[in-house]
Amino acid sequence: MFLLLNLLLAPSLLVTVSLQNPEIGLGNRFVIIIIAILIALFSRFILMKVMNRGMMSKSKKLKDSELGLQIAEIQNSSSIKFTVLDSDSDFSDTSSNRQEMVNNAKKVMIQQFKLDILIVLVYAIAALVIYADYPLDALQYFLYLTLFLIWTIMRFIGFRHQFKAYQEGLFKFISPIWKMVFVIFQTRWYMLLALIVLLSTLLKSLSGFLFGDYGEGVVFLIPIIFHLVTINRIRSKAKNRPNLKLLILRVFLISKTSMFTFSRLAKFWKHFGSYFTVADPSFYKVYWKRNFKHKFPVIIVFTFLIYTQLENSSIDSGAGSPFGPFIFLMVIAAIVFIIYSRRRMKLNFVSDKEELNKDIEKLIKHPVKLDNTFKEKPMSCHDNTWKLTVNKLVTTANVVLMDLRGFSEKNKGCEFEVNLLLNTVSLDKILFIGYTSALPLIKDVIQRKFKTLEQESPNINITNPNAVIYEVKKESNKETQQILDLLISKAIVN
Repeated sequence: MFLLLNLLLAPSLLVTVSLQNPEIGLGNRFVIIIIAILIALFSRFILMKVMNRGMMSKSKKLKDSELGLQIAEIQNSSSIKFTVLDSDSDFSDTSSNRQEMVNNAKKVMIQQFKLDILIVLVYAIAALVIYADYPLDALQYFLYLTLFLIWTIMRFIGFRHQFKAYQEGLFKFISPIWKMVFVIFQTRWYMLLALIVLLSTLLKSLSGFLFGDYGEGVVFLIPIIFHLVTINRIRSKAKNRPNLKLLILRVFLISKTSMFTFSRLAKFWKHFGSYFTVADPSFYKVYWKRNFKHKFPVIIVFTFLIYTQLENSSIDSGAGSPFGPFIFLMVIAAIVFIIYSRRRMKLNFVSDKEELNKDIEKLIKHPVKLDNTFKEKPMSCHDNTWKLTVNKLVTTANVVLMDLRGFSEKNKGCEFEVNLLLNTVSLDKILFIGYTSALPLIKDVIQRKFKTLEQESPNINITNPNAVIYEVKKESNKETQQILDLLISKAIVN
C-alpha cells in the first residue's frame, strides 16, 4: 500500500527532487540504490538455491499408481527417414501459415489499441466534467492521463513489428535501433501507468463519496467501471482465440541453449500460443534474468522516489536522516519477499497427478495475460514427478520442439523424452533441432528408438515415416524465424 501511494505521488516527488539542493543526500541516495541492487541479487541467489533443492527432492504426495506401468514395445516394420533443414533451405511453403498467425495477432493488437484509446477518452471526459471550471486543480491527474495516452500510442507504433524474429529489406537494418528507441514503451510500463490512472481515479471517487460530493464520486466511478468491464470483456473473448500450444523439451542444464530458446524463440511464440516446458536451473536463470531486467528498473525508480520523499520530509521537520531506518526496512522487506517467494515456489511444484491436471486446465481455461499475449507454463518438478509431467504435456501440446542442442555421448539425458515422443506423438507434430556436430548422434538415437514402439504408438507401422531435423548453425534471427515457421506449420496442419 505504501508503494502504491508513492506511485501516485511520483510526479510531485520529481518536482521536489529538482527543487532540492542536489548535493544534499545525493550520496545517501546512491548508497540506497547500490544496496537495493545487492539485496535483489542476494534474494535471487537464495531463491535459486531453494529451486535447486526442490528439483532434487522427491514428492511425498505422489502415489506409485500414478507413475504408470512400463508398456511392452514391439518391432516396428517402418524404417524412418530424415529431412534435415538449415538456414539455406526453402521455407516458402511455411511463410503463408506464419503470415496468417501474424495477421491474427496484429488484429488483436489493433483492437487492444482502439480500446485503450477509448478508455483514456472516458477518463478524460470524466475529469473535464468535474474540473471544467478549474482544470489546474487536476493538473497532476491530467499528467497521468497524458502519459498513459503517450505510452499507449508509442507502444502501438513501436511494437507493430514484434511478431517476426527476422526482418527483410530496410527494416532489417533499422530494427535494432527501432527496438532501442521504443524499449521504454514496453508493456510493463504501460500497465503500470494504467494502474496509476485507475487508482488515482478511484481515490477521487472515494473522496467524493466520503465528503458528500456524490456527483463527483459517481462521475469518477464511471470510467473505473468501464475500464474494468473492458478488461473483463477482452479476457473473455481471449478464451476463443486459437491457442497453438507448444511443448519445449531440451537437454537440461545448458544456459546457452536456454537463452536462445526462452529469450528469443519463446518471446515471439507468445503472440501465437502458450508454451510448456519442464523447468530446470538453466531455465530459471534466463526466466529470472528477463523478469529482473523488466521489473527491476521500476523498483529502483520508486525506491529512489520514496527515499527522496522521506529525506525531504525529515529535512523540513528537522528530524534526523531516515537513511538507517530505510536500510533496515529494505532488509526486512527482502526477508519477507524471500519467505513469500519460497512458499510460492513450493506450492508451484508438481507434486502429484491431480495438481498437474489442475495447472494445465487452469491455463487452457485462461490462456491470455493482461497484455493480450499468451501465457507460458514452466513446470517445476520434483525428481520423481518430471516424467509424469512430460507424459501429460506431450498429449496436451499441438506441436513439440525437441531441442537437442548440447546432445552428446556424454550428455544423453533426452533419450527418455525422444522415446516418449515417438510412442505418443505423431512424427509430423515433432520438430527436432540440433547443432551440426550432433546430427549423426541425433539420427542414431531416433533410429534406435523408432525400431521398437508401443502397440498404441501413432508411429507404429506407418507409411514413409519422416523426422524433420533443423540444423542450427548460428542461432541467428533468421534461424529463429525459420524454426518458428516450421512449428507454426506443424501446429496448424495438425
